[in-house]
Amino acid sequence: MTRYATLFGIGMLLLLFSIFATWYEGAEIVDRPFEWEYSTPFSGPVLEGSDISRLDYFVYAIKFKPTFPIVMAVSSIYLLAVAGHFFLKNRKRFFINYVAFMAALLLILGVLMFSSTTSGAKALSYVFLSSGALGVIISLLYYFVPFDRGVVFNKR
Repeated sequence: MTRYATLFGIGMLLLLFSIFATWYEGAEIVDRPFEWEYSTPFSGPVLEGSDISRLDYFVYAIKFKPTFPIVMAVSSIYLLAVAGHFFLKNRKRFFINYVAFMAALLLILGVLMFSSTTSGAKALSYVFLSSGALGVIISLLYYFVPFDRGVVFNKR
């Protein structure tokens, strides 16, 4: 139990740090009125900087400063994986389906973002695609390889 608490705590700290860093970097959109038309899908028509929604800070950061949004996405995926393993560790089939479902969502999200013209969104789409592919590999391994500790780890 303490192992999961430690893993979850580290993931949460990383996620919170990256959320605040992304939010800070995305606030730069207030000073760039030429980007308001293209990077404010949540705000609607923007006439001045105070009209911009805080969610649009994340959109701007994803498009032009992708480092912390990528860390935020990876730590979110990590937290979902740790939580799924904690709750489904005794139910192998449910865990396989959970990982496969997460992988499918990540692959779909990566494909949807792949056609983006900005390098930041394209980099985030690569992260989603590679995480989805890793999830497919893990779910296939769990499905086809027996992971009994006595069989795999104690071969003589």
